[in-house]
Amino acid sequence: MKVMNDVPSLYVASATERSIGKTALCLGLALLFKEHGLKVGYFKPLGWHTETKEGKPIDSDTVLMKETLRLEEPLDTLTPVLLEYHYLDQYSPEDSKDLLDKISRAYEEVSANKDIVVVEALHEPCLGASLNLSAAKLAKTFSSQILLLSSTHQDRAVDEILSESACISREGSKCCGAIFSRVRDHIERRIKERMVPTLERYGIHVWGVIPESTVLTAPTVKEIVGVLGGEVLCGEDYLSNQVEHYLVGAMTHEAAIRYFRRAKRKAVVTGGDRPDIALAALETDTSAVILTGNLYPNVRVLAKAEEKGVPVILVPYDTYTTVNKVRDVTGRITVGDVKRINEAKRIVSEHVQWKGLLEALGIKI
Repeated sequence: MKVMNDVPSLYVASATERSIGKTALCLGLALLFKEHGLKVGYFKPLGWHTETKEGKPIDSDTVLMKETLRLEEPLDTLTPVLLEYHYLDQYSPEDSKDLLDKISRAYEEVSANKDIVVVEALHEPCLGASLNLSAAKLAKTFSSQILLLSSTHQDRAVDEILSESACISREGSKCCGAIFSRVRDHIERRIKERMVPTLERYGIHVWGVIPESTVLTAPTVKEIVGVLGGEVLCGEDYLSNQVEHYLVGAMTHEAAIRYFRRAKRKAVVTGGDRPDIALAALETDTSAVILTGNLYPNVRVLAKAEEKGVPVILVPYDTYTTVNKVRDVTGRITVGDVKRINEAKRIVSEHVQWKGLLEALGIKI
């Protein structure tokens, strides 16, 4: 089914399974496009059933985009197909035509009267191939150009981007370039001096190298509590504190003070039977104290934490289990999270050649 609306669209996909930051990029681009007078649509043809609202499965990224961009279309139009973890139990290759028709009708509605549509892939371009609904195939249906995002900062990222670009071309779609995201200071120079020129030689333009932003990546105490299922003993007004480091306290009070001073905006994990460690943490830049083993702390700890504005969280796990549960938690942009929404817009504005991207799509502002 050929989409009739001749609206430029940018299809943002991850270059690898490990790549992170796709939704933040889509949001930042869409906000900038809208700010400069363009009528912007958003579409995620395949989504994940990440949560349930009013008895209906929804994709949380789609909810974020709908609310932030103030889109009129209903959620099931913005994301017409929601996949479960075992999606081959939901659909088979025989369903492909019906699913494509459903997606195409939804895209027609989303793109109507728009200047540009930002299309977000489920993840890397190959996902959905078993249903004949890979990003490369869908991009051809929408006449979209695919932008690849990589947060892999090793040399293999070049090969991964080239491989995905070749796959996109074989499907008859076009890769308009790539962006590197979450780049740490120590690797930025190598990406710009080695990896970018190599990709350019193969005709892959790199539109931006986005540095890591702890505003986006560092989880809040509230997000950590959600993962641990812990009890907030005090400091409920400070659950928006962000956590950039995790430190384990299992030493003397004097050694703990020196140790804790090394890191700012940290969560300190220790036993509830170690009030000396908790109090030492509270004398330094600490975002939260996590007490393990369901051991309630000394009242002095809670009083000091209240004074400092530091949440104290009680969890049933041992220290090792607790650290393993939280170490890979990253921040997520959610509806109404003004700080992170503004940060997504800022980093795209400052580190992505977004006006050049528009020109590549045939749009001048």
